[in-house]
Amino acid sequence: MIDFLKYRLIYLLFSVALLALGAFSVVRSGFVYSLDFVGGGLLEFSVPSKAKIDDIREFVLRDDSLSFQETGSGFIINGTRLDKERAEKLSKEMEKKFSLTSARFELVGASVSKDNIYKIVVATALSVIGILLYIAFNFKNWGLAVAAVVALLHDAFILVGSWSILGRLFGAEFDVLFMTTLLTTMSFSVHDTIVIFDKIQEEDSQSSFSSLKDKINHALNVTMMRSLNNSLTIILMLTALIILGGDSVRWFAIALLLGTFLGTYSSPFVAAPVYFLLRGKKQ
Repeated sequence: MIDFLKYRLIYLLFSVALLALGAFSVVRSGFVYSLDFVGGGLLEFSVPSKAKIDDIREFVLRDDSLSFQETGSGFIINGTRLDKERAEKLSKEMEKKFSLTSARFELVGASVSKDNIYKIVVATALSVIGILLYIAFNFKNWGLAVAAVVALLHDAFILVGSWSILGRLFGAEFDVLFMTTLLTTMSFSVHDTIVIFDKIQEEDSQSSFSSLKDKINHALNVTMMRSLNNSLTIILMLTALIILGGDSVRWFAIALLLGTFLGTYSSPFVAAPVYFLLRGKKQ
């Protein structure tokens, strides 16, 4: 039997380091917000041939205020300062240099207002409280409930911090799809944690092991392959989507991939050690 809890302090220190790094990036650099949050203009072009797409991308990205997103039939240029006048000027330049005609232009309003962000934060907080109460009631154990919520928040905060770093390094945008990914990651984290905790509770009531450490280690050994196989199917699908998908879904798939890794890691290496520490302190 593998002694997973032997290195529990190393797991927790590793998580604290990731949390600190992400928090530093959020405070220092913030996020690269999408048009959904700040508004701006969107200009779409159709490209008959993909031969010149790299040259077009290089030409567009000379302007730091613009972003370039490849689609199935062409590409989209957007920017917070892309108004109608700038869009007309850019369209003429693209027509002259690459013989391209714009397919559409839109002015995008900031659809996610401060009021909506406040509602999302409140809804997330209520979800966390609901999960805490559900696990405590279902397992009749507040220690398991607290450990599950700690793992859930661990995944959410690290994912947010990672997105701040990726935004500053590679231009990953904080948009509505990322917020969807964040909530999905929290759900996946709880799902995996409940499977492990269910086995821990079973070991607690039926196992021949006398010590809590042996019971948790046995539960982790039994459920580890199931968790890894479950996560591997998601990872393979998302990896294919990242490689073969267009720019419009690539960052969404990357965020889901990060969330999958975090959810798979936190259940055995954060939730279980936290429960062990809480239970040991109570005893």
